[in-house]
Amino acid sequence: MLLAKGNKKLPKTTWIFNASAAVDCPSRRLGLCQCPDKCYALKAERMYKNVIPYRRKQAALWRRRAPTYFVHDIHEQSERSKDKCKAFRFNEAGDFLNQDQLDWFASVCELLDVLLGITCYGYTARTDLDLSGLIAHAGVNVSNDEGGWQQSHRANRFKYVKQKTGEHPVCPGDCRKCTMCCASRGSTIEVEEH
Repeated sequence: MLLAKGNKKLPKTTWIFNASAAVDCPSRRLGLCQCPDKCYALKAERMYKNVIPYRRKQAALWRRRAPTYFVHDIHEQSERSKDKCKAFRFNEAGDFLNQDQLDWFASVCELLDVLLGITCYGYTARTDLDLSGLIAHAGVNVSNDEGGWQQSHRANRFKYVKQKTGEHPVCPGDCRKCTMCCASRGSTIEVEEH
């Protein structure tokens, strides 16, 4: 299984899976990304030569594995792990390639939520796609103002700012201390440039 377990800012019980590598991000290519020149996911891909191939393998897996089998694999791996999966985070890097891939992730999140009680959440700028199936079973954080997903479907707005404005909650940059992104509430969450 190509699942990362946590990182310096996430608990080890949060397992991560990416729809694409940051260098292949369709949102940047489509002009949907709010900070294409300051993408933190690109930093790791530039620093460590094994990151891009790893994330590309993750991106390819959805074509080979049905959601039910993928969720079964997560469950089995979790049962064998000392760091059991309590949360599934999608799109630490990159974004959904198309509606089929987004629907695959929506199915995975539905199964994880309904069958295993695992919290699902992640990030996307693909407001040109239908996010409603994903929002039904995951905390979805959109990173642009297009598409009306915050108002009409209660996705969170993950807003990149140079300095906090005082108008909205601010991402503390440490998911071990915060759960704002885990549930769609129609909130705006500011993330300061770093």
